[in-house]
Amino acid sequence: MAHEPAYRGTMVSTVVRMMDDDSEILEAVEQQLPQPILHRMRTSTRLAWLPAEPFDLLKQAHFEHVGLERYVAFWRRYMTQVAVNPLFRNLLEGGKRIFGGAPSGVIKWMPKGWGLSTRGCGTFSADITETTATLTLEDAPPSSRQSSTGHTSKGTILGLCDLLSIEGTVEVDDSRMNEGRFVMHARWA
Repeated sequence: MAHEPAYRGTMVSTVVRMMDDDSEILEAVEQQLPQPILHRMRTSTRLAWLPAEPFDLLKQAHFEHVGLERYVAFWRRYMTQVAVNPLFRNLLEGGKRIFGGAPSGVIKWMPKGWGLSTRGCGTFSADITETTATLTLEDAPPSSRQSSTGHTSKGTILGLCDLLSIEGTVEVDDSRMNEGRFVMHARWA
């Protein structure tokens, strides 16, 4: 059965609460989304499903307002917030225990994390070597087909490297975003 695109409440509420701490970002997203929608995002329960389109609009408004560098930095910080969430902490710790502390081990879990935190938002896959990964998001819904989507993944991957105290780089290929395809090429030392 096909689902309407949606994100888990834990992801959405964490992001909105982080934005609450930065009045500049909050003001920019408040211009794009009505207060009742932001309130629902902010107060959703962890396992609730929230429609993807408002959250995608919020991410794109944020991206356009702060620019690429600050946007990626925000998502790197987001990963430190996620690391304390029991659901994602268990995935992170499980990846480290099973596959080792290198990013390659933890990144193997990213498609699983995507599947747990999204519904109807496309499929995420990872081709991984010891020092590189190519992560591909396919069939992203129309609301996600914007620049912020690939750079959200970039910040998330760099945040994982930060959590592992490893230097990394990520290049985003969004040349086929209109088809719902984003490719992230990651490297680490």
